[in-house]
Amino acid sequence: MRKKKRLKIVIGIIILIPCCFVIRSFLNYEREKAIIKNNFIFLQKLENPNVNTAKNIVEKHKLNDEKSNYNQNVTSNKMYFEESVFMGDSITEGLDFYDIVNKSSVLAKKGQGLVQAKKSVSILSNISPERIFVLYGMNDLESSKNSDDFKSNYIKLVKDIKQTVPNAEIYLQSLTPVQAKVQQKNNSFSQDRLDKFTQAIIEVAREEHVHFIDIRPMLKGKEALFEQDGIHFKADFYGLWLNDLKRQLKSQSKT
Repeated sequence: MRKKKRLKIVIGIIILIPCCFVIRSFLNYEREKAIIKNNFIFLQKLENPNVNTAKNIVEKHKLNDEKSNYNQNVTSNKMYFEESVFMGDSITEGLDFYDIVNKSSVLAKKGQGLVQAKKSVSILSNISPERIFVLYGMNDLESSKNSDDFKSNYIKLVKDIKQTVPNAEIYLQSLTPVQAKVQQKNNSFSQDRLDKFTQAIIEVAREEHVHFIDIRPMLKGKEALFEQDGIHFKADFYGLWLNDLKRQLKSQSKT
């Protein structure tokens, strides 16, 4: 009896082992089938004849990665720019609005141009910043007749800043680009004027012996960062902007 019982157990094990392999193979097959199906659906989206759809998918993934890096750097940005001041219009004002840097580091106001900026200069003496990042021009594109007037007003502003805080490092930044719909609607924002006004900033930086930082390359191909008006930017822009500034500051310190 015992021999027969042992024989049955052995036979059962012999039968069970192949069954386990069959079940395992089936489960692996179903898992691989699901993966292939998901990949196929994704590829179908990419093969869509609408090129913009594919571009948006790639851009979205890229921005998500950059956004993740930005979230990790919010605190470090506040610390890094603690001794800095950002002067500008509503674009710069977003640094305070989105709580990207300390409130005390932002001297910016909606609608300000170079002429109105002089009111903010007197405040600098109470702050005594190590670095001053200047970003004006969007409102001046509409108020200034030409780039020569813009340059003249910019030189006056830089001289005022130097006199008020002579030990501060001054960084003039390029104008930010605008979307095509803005240029089509308003000639003041034509690419020609944008280029000429930015060239004027480069000349001011050279003549006044201060720094120039070009932030235009950072925005290339990032249409998703713009607000609906095609001029201002969403919150994601600001972390990327400061990361780019840090990169360029590091690069300049090596030269």
